[in-house]
Amino acid sequence: MVFSGMTTPSYPPARPWVSNGSTTLCENPLWDGSALYWTDIPTGRIHRKSWESDALPEVFEGGAQVGGFTFQRDGSLLLFRETDIAILRPGESPSVLLGFEDAGSTRFNDVIADPRGRVFAGTIGRNRESGGLFRVDTDGRITRVAGGTGCSNGLGFSPGLDFLYWACSTRRRIFRFPYDEASGKLGEAAVFFEAGEDDGTPDGLTLDREGNLYSVRWAARQHGLLVLDPQGKVIHRHPVAARATTSAVFCGPDLRSLAITAANLDDDPHRAADLFLMEPMPIAGRAEFRSAIGL
Repeated sequence: MVFSGMTTPSYPPARPWVSNGSTTLCENPLWDGSALYWTDIPTGRIHRKSWESDALPEVFEGGAQVGGFTFQRDGSLLLFRETDIAILRPGESPSVLLGFEDAGSTRFNDVIADPRGRVFAGTIGRNRESGGLFRVDTDGRITRVAGGTGCSNGLGFSPGLDFLYWACSTRRRIFRFPYDEASGKLGEAAVFFEAGEDDGTPDGLTLDREGNLYSVRWAARQHGLLVLDPQGKVIHRHPVAARATTSAVFCGPDLRSLAITAANLDDDPHRAADLFLMEPMPIAGRAEFRSAIGL
């Protein structure tokens, strides 16, 4: 159920779950049905944590900074790096699939696949306005669909696929675009949410199956996670033991767990983990779509 106008249920604590000790900027958590993957951006390493095992995460080398990735429909990983998009298959080194040249961008950041296998991919700008949001079509065409950002961040689709949500960290806003699944085109952006100073900067985001949006916050004073209803109203603020939470995804066999990644900042001595886990969530999430670039 959507909680707008109703009593908000109790949310489980964000408990420390994974701590490697050597990561710096964990991002882009993604669930494949049996394991959780995420990237440590500066090192270019992809981590994989099995749901059923207590063993330490497996680590795969991405070959360069990996700002985000998707699962391809053939089971490979599609890595969005600094100046290219690469394929990573089990037991192999990454191979470049597409080059990427954009004078205003330094690297890719958060990405998301759509139902038709396209990918929407944001970038980090060379200044506060030169980054953007791009659509990568399945045939490899890359089109800029939004701009005016120095840090493109979290992306998510509404349950009915009517809208694409996009966090612009530079403007500290979450925008909502009308989305056409058949063409992949976006309509005119509208401001969905703009937080006050105490709620920090919007970073990654995800949505549950009822359309509530979970926005993790960089440098929030107390709450690393905000829950917004489909109208953009804050219905819950949740503490996380990290000064800089970076992204979130629903995971677990029934998608009733929420994994939250965090950055390892020098001025955050009380940071408790690389990944935090909240379970069980009052509403389940949805499985992310898989990309089909070049397939």
